[in-house]
Amino acid sequence: MTGTALLVGGSSEIGMAVLLQLLGPASRQVVLAGRPSGELWRNAERLRDAGYAVSTTQYDAGLNGDDLDAMLAEASAEQPLDLAVVAVGSMSSKSFEEGVVVNGLAVSLLLRALVRRRTSQIVLLSSAAAVRPRQSIAAYSLGKQLADSTAVLLARQAAETGVRMLVVRPGFVATRMTADLRRPPFATDPERVARRVASAVEYRKTVVWVPRVMGLVVRILGVVPRRLLPADWR
Repeated sequence: MTGTALLVGGSSEIGMAVLLQLLGPASRQVVLAGRPSGELWRNAERLRDAGYAVSTTQYDAGLNGDDLDAMLAEASAEQPLDLAVVAVGSMSSKSFEEGVVVNGLAVSLLLRALVRRRTSQIVLLSSAAAVRPRQSIAAYSLGKQLADSTAVLLARQAAETGVRMLVVRPGFVATRMTADLRRPPFATDPERVARRVASAVEYRKTVVWVPRVMGLVVRILGVVPRRLLPADWR
């Protein structure tokens, strides 16, 4: 990969770990997109210290199709986009509607815009909750389900154009966002997610579970009556 790399969700711990695994030589252009925050600026400085040419731009769930096209045009002004990591997600939205929009609708529109721009490799950080929604995080789950389904459909449509889509479905990942939650079995961390993503990209996979056993766990949970499960797993 030699063009511009884009991380949408520029303050994401998982997104940064994945980006660093995939970037390659430090001579390339990197764009971090997200809401202005101290973490976004720190991530930008971290990449600059590693030798990358870094710029930042604003992204939020309120962008419409024209806004998204303008953002991507700006990001690819110097070189075409050849890598986009979409690491947008929030469990702390103010309302159910906002949770579905932030995690789902907005991400779906972004993925479509990236495919139209023929970004060589798109990585969507989805969730195991996209396949098995949980009552305790309903808006997050349903939003992720929408984004995940959009990515899978786009992967089929875009394959002939040279665009590759990878859907990443981790279980519980220990990050700032989950710091106050009880750590369940099969929990993982951003660096392990990143290593699995790098391997999946190398082998041109469309879907990857992290850890690998999570896909089996989700299938098993799908046949167990929810009333028999602990409340956190329902």
